Amino acid sequence: MATSLKKGMLYVMIANLINLGFNLITNFVLPKELSVENYAMIKTFQLYISYAGLFHFGFVDGMYLKYGGKSVNNIKKDDLNTNLSTLRIFQILVTFICTIVAICLKNPLFICFSLAVMPINLGNYFKQLYQATGEFGLYGKIMNANTILIFIANMMWIFIFRVDSGIYFLVSNVVVYFLIWIVLEINCRRMFKDTRYKIFTFSVKEFINNIRDGILLTVGNLSSVLLTSMDRWFVKALLDTMAFAQYSFAVSMENFMNVAVTPVTITLYNFFCREKNVDRIKKIRNQVMIFAAVIVSSAFPARFILETYLRKYLNSSRVMFLLFASQLFYIIIKSIYVNLYKAQGKQRTYFIKLTLVIVMGFLFNIVCFKIYPAKESFAIGTLLSAIFWYFICFPDFKWLDYKIRELIYPFVQVIAFLVCGFIFNAIIGILLYIVCTVVSSLILLPEETKGMVTMVKDKVSSFR
Repeated sequence: MATSLKKGMLYVMIANLINLGFNLITNFVLPKELSVENYAMIKTFQLYISYAGLFHFGFVDGMYLKYGGKSVNNIKKDDLNTNLSTLRIFQILVTFICTIVAICLKNPLFICFSLAVMPINLGNYFKQLYQATGEFGLYGKIMNANTILIFIANMMWIFIFRVDSGIYFLVSNVVVYFLIWIVLEINCRRMFKDTRYKIFTFSVKEFINNIRDGILLTVGNLSSVLLTSMDRWFVKALLDTMAFAQYSFAVSMENFMNVAVTPVTITLYNFFCREKNVDRIKKIRNQVMIFAAVIVSSAFPARFILETYLRKYLNSSRVMFLLFASQLFYIIIKSIYVNLYKAQGKQRTYFIKLTLVIVMGFLFNIVCFKIYPAKESFAIGTLLSAIFWYFICFPDFKWLDYKIRELIYPFVQVIAFLVCGFIFNAIIGILLYIVCTVVSSLILLPEETKGMVTMVKDKVSSFR
């Protein structure tokens, strides 16, 4: 089981490293070459796209729970075939309705979003299927194809056609979503070679069961998206386009951490579906805490790039450090607690707690903005929301009890991180933060720290 977990993480890590390379270029070239207004338009579209999952109404997450922990070879092909065909028909109808509404509103951004709903949700169906069944190699290929094709399109518009209009970039994104979906459908058809491939078969039973089982998880996931994007909605509504562009740039830098975080969050769900040993889960939780403390240090290289390459977005630096600090808690929440909610069938509890977090997040943002009306206030609200969510998870998993040193560790790291990020430049800041992290990890989590160092040494030795 441990070997399978490490292998799965490695697959997703490789996929994310490839994604990181292309996304790094994209997220620095776009704000550098495009006007603030057009960059803000692209980031607005990406904000809308994060809510596309709402339009499958829980169907994809129902499938995720249905097949979670199983091998793709052990799933009845006829059952999966009917399941997929039902979603396909459903999404064609949803996209048609949304597009008609968008055309009536005469909003190009909404039209692009409406057209993207179907290919995004069907593409996510395959990603969720491969994630739930441990087919991380296929999952990684989908991620890479999407990122590389969008990267190629973006670079063509900028360096070949010399375009400074956001709508071109949105249209090319939609085309990529359709291409990925079509390729996935062709590949899936090969999977069903021993049975009749159903293109337009609709099962009312599958439709009802998937939505009934997955709706709370979908609402919970989208509520999580709402929570983490709430700050951008406030910035967009209350501040100017420059503030939104700078804030969105900070969020883009924060998203780079996904290259290391996603392998953990994705593979641990499949792992928790099988693992019942409490001590082992506690050990993984503490290792994730150390991992979170290390990975947020990527904010310092991002700041160095701002200081030397993108000075017009330098004012987003404080926002970026506050958002990265919130990830110290979000990484633990998403890697451990959210996966445990899913694996143990506690979707209703997860949804209730997340709803409470959203309400508190809304209040945190309002109060912080009233006290200090600037974009940094919404980042502070995000950090407070993450801390609140972290604590209200504890009662649902009392068996994951914390020792005092384990409890204070993430707060020691947040203080050290913000002090080093706010007071010092990028180079001095990262050196001081590394020292603080090493010292606090050895003092507060010595066993887990030594274990992770040993594991890294073993991996390095295996490559020699």
